[in-house]
Amino acid sequence: MNRPQGTRPLAGAQRLIGLVLALAPLPAAAQIGPLTNQSLFFDQASNPHGGNYLAADAGLIYTDNVSRAANGSGDTLALLGLVGNASREGPRLDYRLASDLALVKYLHADYQTQPFGYLDGTGDIGIVPGFFSWTGRETYTQTVINPFAPVTPDNLEGLNYVTTGPRFTLRPTLRTTVTLNGTYSYLTSSSKSLRYVKIDNHRYAGDLTLSHAFSNSSSAYLTGSSEKVEFTDQIDNNNFRQDQALAGLKVASARTLLDVSGGYTRLHVAVLATMAPGPTELPQSQVPGGSVWRLELSRQISPSSRLSLHAVKQVSDAANLFRLNLDQPVPAAAADRLTTGDSFTDRELGANWRFVAARTSFTLGYLDIRERYKINPTSDRNVKDATALLGRQLSPVLNWDIGAEYERQEFSAGGSSNTVNAMTSLRWQIARQLRLRFLYAHSALTPHGYAENQVGVTAAYAFIEGTPGSAQPGAQPAAPPPLNPGTPPGAPARPP
Repeated sequence: MNRPQGTRPLAGAQRLIGLVLALAPLPAAAQIGPLTNQSLFFDQASNPHGGNYLAADAGLIYTDNVSRAANGSGDTLALLGLVGNASREGPRLDYRLASDLALVKYLHADYQTQPFGYLDGTGDIGIVPGFFSWTGRETYTQTVINPFAPVTPDNLEGLNYVTTGPRFTLRPTLRTTVTLNGTYSYLTSSSKSLRYVKIDNHRYAGDLTLSHAFSNSSSAYLTGSSEKVEFTDQIDNNNFRQDQALAGLKVASARTLLDVSGGYTRLHVAVLATMAPGPTELPQSQVPGGSVWRLELSRQISPSSRLSLHAVKQVSDAANLFRLNLDQPVPAAAADRLTTGDSFTDRELGANWRFVAARTSFTLGYLDIRERYKINPTSDRNVKDATALLGRQLSPVLNWDIGAEYERQEFSAGGSSNTVNAMTSLRWQIARQLRLRFLYAHSALTPHGYAENQVGVTAAYAFIEGTPGSAQPGAQPAAPPPLNPGTPPGAPARPP
């Protein structure tokens, strides 16, 4: 295989976020968090906050199987991290920071001290408000190197993706908007594994979008984009260019949100020919491409519950695709992605139902993924992921939650795997800005036959406190990702 918008935060917290966004582009190496592969689901979805929330957390976690082997040994992990989802909209500066990142030290195992989790930060500086701005985005996460093996620090690769560029916005009429973006991106990859897959690359992209509002509740858009990707290692990776055109319609009412789009993608892949002096282009029959589409539907079916559905067919690669899950403030499921420089066709079907009462919340999520690699068909796989989570406010200062996840992978090369994750925790608000969390987690993978149990305690200090409790089901769900990787999905348009 080739290798939400919230309230305005405090001034001190703004300086903290600015420092994080300034330091974020520094290269880093990390793995999936020490609790479970679904740290995002269990850490944020289990206890979301209304408005802005950002906290530093620290704690100790004991695991009885740190290497996730059939007869693995135990170890204690010390962690220090940053968790939350904060945003600001202003006349000159907009930003959003979503993070569940922790620096973890293994007290006895041979694994090195390293960060775990994810961070996604976007910023938009208005140079000429309403017309010219400069955008930036930094995303950090991990992908799996060997899908047939347990997810351990030796089987993960960190991807650091930095994007920056200008944006021009024209409004020829009150209902029509033209947006032009140009971006440069640099992806760096790193891993502690001996099977490290180097997919570092430079990306040059541009897109043009014409949107027209028919009314306050409906609009249509046309988008054309092109992206050129050049790898630093062109022996194990193939340079490519992706061109895409889309047309879409958005409809919003008091209870329903709909975004549907369709179009065409064409991929041009250059490979090094053994008998030729330079690279040659693969035939179109050997590269992914063709029709693409997306459907996002969210419906508030009662005052206390909301149902969200999505279906998508898209052509992407690991570097762009891993951003999609981070674009949603509280995704119900986020399957592990594979480390590869190849583009592939990704088909997804997903559903999420959330019920919120006065003191109780319940969430069900399902995700069906099919990945098809024309360049390397042995990487084809199907993934099914189901999640369930129950949260209960026991008292004004005590919150309890329990959740489980089941994931099944089927590989075209033969074989399958089943993963079970479960977690329960008790959160104690001991002061206005200070919270303790006592937790237990279990994880198991077949056919590898390992099981892991974790128990620990963490403390979180909130720089931005937000609003305690569960997000109401009537809140607007996340918008689908745009073509331009520098634009945060759901980002509000800057006022003229």
